[in-house]
Amino acid sequence: MKDIDSIEQQSKVQQHRNRDGVEIGYAMIVTSFFSMDIVTIVLGSIVTCGCCCASEYQLSKKSKRLATITVVTAVAKIITWGVFFVLFFNSFYQLLGVSNNIGEINDDFNTGNYGSDFNNDITDFNDEITHIAITTLSAGGNTILNLICILSIMNILFACLYTFQRG
Repeated sequence: MKDIDSIEQQSKVQQHRNRDGVEIGYAMIVTSFFSMDIVTIVLGSIVTCGCCCASEYQLSKKSKRLATITVVTAVAKIITWGVFFVLFFNSFYQLLGVSNNIGEINDDFNTGNYGSDFNNDITDFNDEITHIAITTLSAGGNTILNLICILSIMNILFACLYTFQRG
C-alpha cells in the first residue's frame, strides 16, 4: 500500500514539475506575438534566473535554455530596431542637409533668376533626395526589416517551444 501511495505522489510531483512555468510561457508567447519585447525579456529572465515567482520552479536545462534563447532573440530584435532607426534618422538628417538647397532655389525663384543655375539647383536637389531615399529604403532598410521579421518569428517559435516542449 505504501508503494502505491509513493508512486502516486511521485506521479503528482512529476505532473506539477511538467507544468512549472507554463503560465509564464503563455504570457511570453502573447508578448512575443504582439512585439512587447521588453515584457518578453522580463518574463524570460524571471524563468531563466529563477527569480520572484519562478524560484520554486524545477525546470529542466532544456526549458531554461529555451527561455534563454527567447530572451536573446528579443534582445537582438530590440538592437536591430535600434540600428534601423539610427540608419533611418541618419538618412533623414542627410535629407535635412539637402533641404538647405531649397532656400537657394526659393531665392532664385522669388527674385526671378531663372537661369541655368536655377535649373541645375533643382536637378541637383532632386538627384540628392532620390539618392538618399533609394539608399535608405533599398538594400540596408529592407535587409534590416527582413532580419527583424526573422527574429520575430524566432522569438515566437522559441517561446512556443519553451511552453509546449516539456521534458
